[in-house]
Amino acid sequence: MIADGGAREQPGGLLWPPTAEAVAAASRGRASSDHTTAPLGDQAMADLGLDRLFEPATADAPWLAADYRRPCADVATIAYRQAIARELAERSVAAPFERFVAEIRRLQLRLDATARVPDPVPRHTWFLAAVERYLDVVAGLDDALADLTLTSDGLAAARAAVAAQVASPQHRRTAEEAASIRAELDAIVFTVRMQGGRVTVDRLHDEPDLAAQVAATFGRFRTGTATPIEPTATEPGVDQVTARILQLVATQHPGPFARLAGLQEDTQPLIAPEITRLVAELPFYLGVLPQFRRLVDAGLPLSYPALVAADAPSRAEASYDLAVGLSLLSEGGEVVTNDWHLDPPERILVVTGANQGGKTTFARAFAQLHHLAAIGLPVPAAHATVGLHDRLRTHFERKEQMTTLRGKLQDELERLHAVLADATDRSVIVLNETFSSTTLEDARSLGATFLERLTGLGARVVYVTFVEELATAGGAVVSMVAGVAEDDPTRRTFRVVRRPPDGLAHALALAQRYGLSEDALRRRFAP
Repeated sequence: MIADGGAREQPGGLLWPPTAEAVAAASRGRASSDHTTAPLGDQAMADLGLDRLFEPATADAPWLAADYRRPCADVATIAYRQAIARELAERSVAAPFERFVAEIRRLQLRLDATARVPDPVPRHTWFLAAVERYLDVVAGLDDALADLTLTSDGLAAARAAVAAQVASPQHRRTAEEAASIRAELDAIVFTVRMQGGRVTVDRLHDEPDLAAQVAATFGRFRTGTATPIEPTATEPGVDQVTARILQLVATQHPGPFARLAGLQEDTQPLIAPEITRLVAELPFYLGVLPQFRRLVDAGLPLSYPALVAADAPSRAEASYDLAVGLSLLSEGGEVVTNDWHLDPPERILVVTGANQGGKTTFARAFAQLHHLAAIGLPVPAAHATVGLHDRLRTHFERKEQMTTLRGKLQDELERLHAVLADATDRSVIVLNETFSSTTLEDARSLGATFLERLTGLGARVVYVTFVEELATAGGAVVSMVAGVAEDDPTRRTFRVVRRPPDGLAHALALAQRYGLSEDALRRRFAP
């Protein structure tokens, strides 16, 4: 695999803008505003369904996992990344970069395999082929980018870096030397005689060229230009007889083969650091493109949010759960979008309503939007205005662990304590069905205490609960309700709207707790 491109150690490139401020920020793992940021944890990734978006990208570029997880509090860096992502969303712009990354990855695999070939002459010939392929791939990208209009600073700098590499003296010398060696090798003609178990290699002595005769014989059947076959093998398998023949040829023609050996010695590393880094960082954007394209092709919105201060008004229009959207598209379902806004002093959205009505989906969409905004990628919404955060914490309902001595409520309280341990007024917190394991009275009391702590903290919060009294706390709290159809209360609309609670959550929660829900009653009285 290609090694880590060093995006966190070497600011600049496609993940950090090449400014003194960003360099200092990346080198110390902080945002330029001097706020520390914390990565999204494994459990939060799973809670929010973001693993489905990022895993395809990190499968071939595992070093990017840290960049996908860590929010950035530097507005200039986010704007820099947004410009790159927006430009790569155009298929005509992304295509040459996608081909380039795939080609260099294949080349790296073949270089790694070449290094394991024990016989020097076959190893050197494989390396020459790798050099030629590398030169063609880099030149191809340079030609393709020359015809594109690139407006983002990142991609314009990438194009300049590729052009500078192609024009560099080292690159030119490598290209000239490889072409000269190839010409000398192509001019070598030899014969191989086999008698019994003996193989003799000799120079050509006016023997007929059987290969040319075979090609001429079958040339009459050619109907068009042959398509070159791309080699797929990454292990250069050379049998002992072939290796020995090549060694004998090299003995008879020492000049070209000495230059061949020198090429490998002098061309290390073959892939220039600028190219290695480009291939390491491009998948940050390209790796999520297939999923984003599916959403856009299905008519779902993606946008690049406006960034404001963490305590400024924030909002989203036509927001949706990205993971649910991808799943529903696979099943042919319809994706429902929702709107929300927080105007100071509002900081907490308390979501109530019917079970299975889209409350959890709404909470996940809220968190996904904030996290994607904080790493510079498009968000699942038609329009959005958000403040960057320092950390995102989740608390979703868990099954009770029978292997421990803790009860479910104790486990919840301990996890909630961990959520609050390092949270600040710049944090985003998502709480889903908190205290659902206890009685209504206890859930009301504990929830009110916890809401008071959250209000004092000043973080942005989504709190999904069946305790409707918590939605009427006022001040920083906003009530959101998962709706049902007016003509059929049993049918969910999956729309979550800003309005006071309607009492249905209490009724449904009590009915389910005591086995009096519609489904429970139908099962009880079924014939």
